[in-house]
Amino acid sequence: MFYVNRFVALMTSPAVVAAILLAAAFAALLTRRRRAGAALLVAGVAWSWFWASPFTYRWLASGLEMEFPVVTAEESPPADAIAVLGGGMGCNTNEYPYGEMWSSADRVWHAARLYRAGKAPKLFVTGREPFPTVQLLTDLGVPAGAIDCLGEARNTEEECGRIKERLEQTAAPGARPRLLLVTSAWHMRRAKLMFEKYAPGVEMIPAATDYEALVRCGWRRGLGFRDFLPNAEMLFQSSYMIKEIIGYHGYRWLR
Repeated sequence: MFYVNRFVALMTSPAVVAAILLAAAFAALLTRRRRAGAALLVAGVAWSWFWASPFTYRWLASGLEMEFPVVTAEESPPADAIAVLGGGMGCNTNEYPYGEMWSSADRVWHAARLYRAGKAPKLFVTGREPFPTVQLLTDLGVPAGAIDCLGEARNTEEECGRIKERLEQTAAPGARPRLLLVTSAWHMRRAKLMFEKYAPGVEMIPAATDYEALVRCGWRRGLGFRDFLPNAEMLFQSSYMIKEIIGYHGYRWLR
């Protein structure tokens, strides 16, 4: 199922669809099917323009993020554990001894804030590359003994399963463990659905961070001319957002 999910995400990516449309347009033009080539070319350009516009990214990402209002670490409720989902850190190499912080590294920072605010006594780390995350957490003042590395997980579904197993092992008999779940605000809706489906015995408390649409363009400011000028960065950011939306509805209705 992991590879099926990857294939669906690839084939529904706006960037991939744009590449297919433009490639088909040039193939049609080379074979002198001018009308078909022109139609495909116009469709490819229009498709790319729409998905590469800041307006489209703002529309998609704001809809995902606004579902989870900002809650500071100090305002968050106490829990039995904190879990930070992977995706924000890259693996260190022999050439560079430190982990690489990607755009979602806010997750690691927020998990450290929650721990240092005394919201839970232990912190679960998941993801395909957990060791750079552990390294950054210790640099931010989280004791190594409070960090429980759950091993490699390829996607959110596997992360949910590992967290559920560990909580069940450590919870008191008959108790419903409380978990502060740290992930990007735009990813939280799908992560919440995973816990509702696969870990109903866990009380999952969203601890959203990494509000990219809020920081980039604000949720409520008016639209301007630049919001409709396309750029490559917005094309790929919109691709991430549509992947989240399709993934959410896929798990909701098909799993």
